[in-house]
Amino acid sequence: MTVTVIRSDTVVSRTRTNKIMIQTRSTTRCALLALAFAASVCAPLAAQTTTARPKAAPATTNAKSFLWKVESANGALYLAGSVHALSADIYPLNPAFDRAFTASDTLVEEIDLGEMGSLSSPLTMLGKGMYQDGRTFEQAVSKETAALVAERVKGVIPFEMLRPMKPWMVDLMITAMELQKEGLDANLGLDKHFFDEAKAAGKRVVGLETAESQIDRLDQLPGAVQEQMLRSSLDDLDAERKNLKSIVSAWRRGDAAGLQQLLLTGFANYPAAYASLLVERNRNWMPQIEGCLAGRNSCFVVVGAAHLVGPDGLLAMLQKKGYRLTQQ
Repeated sequence: MTVTVIRSDTVVSRTRTNKIMIQTRSTTRCALLALAFAASVCAPLAAQTTTARPKAAPATTNAKSFLWKVESANGALYLAGSVHALSADIYPLNPAFDRAFTASDTLVEEIDLGEMGSLSSPLTMLGKGMYQDGRTFEQAVSKETAALVAERVKGVIPFEMLRPMKPWMVDLMITAMELQKEGLDANLGLDKHFFDEAKAAGKRVVGLETAESQIDRLDQLPGAVQEQMLRSSLDDLDAERKNLKSIVSAWRRGDAAGLQQLLLTGFANYPAAYASLLVERNRNWMPQIEGCLAGRNSCFVVVGAAHLVGPDGLLAMLQKKGYRLTQQ
């Protein structure tokens, strides 16, 4: 998940001016949940079931996909940018994806979705998303925020369910609601699709990090930052749904420049969030990715699309190290 965050010592402001600033900086926040760091959010449900996807091959096309072949002197890998929740009309995929998967013996993803099939990981997320000291959501946020949440979930989720939750957990639940409204299904996400394919083909599956580490990045945010994230979601959900369609469309066209603009603009005023949720994780993943290029494994790497683009994205990092990249 990628989120919009401010400095940890910033007090949440509710002035008219600041509200406008939050809205203009957060129009991609909901969309980013589905693109950069949503595996641990979507996977508890998606890992349990499989949704049927169209099998008929699409007509032969020269259109680019959001997929690159990365080559070194000793080996090669395929690197795909994922959307963690998609709709059925995305399938069948561009044939380049299936060719890359077939050519690889190991699937590398943000997390091993098989980990989420066990009881422990969903319970870990639920436990960390709940207050353990008797506090409630309504005590942790302003009355205004609590009222906005109650109105948003009316008729969908009983507000009583949210009372023990921390603001970041409530934010995730509301985002999941919005993704469902747009017809996006975690069972149809690119990472889940290829996880199912790898299981069926008996291929090795490797996670670059654990689901718990993803959850920890959210849980360690200061309470004021969590509330501002939640307010930015509530203030601009309708616009975000529209932006989400634009992002999925750009992803489908393989438009890396367009996605960079759509995904990274919202981070301009939040360098700490950009560093923690994208750059640090990209750097942490590089040794494992380079291990594939050393010739030990033939890898198909699938991570959130926001991790590929921009000056600190995986594509730029690999290029700076001298690897040859070819969009498929």
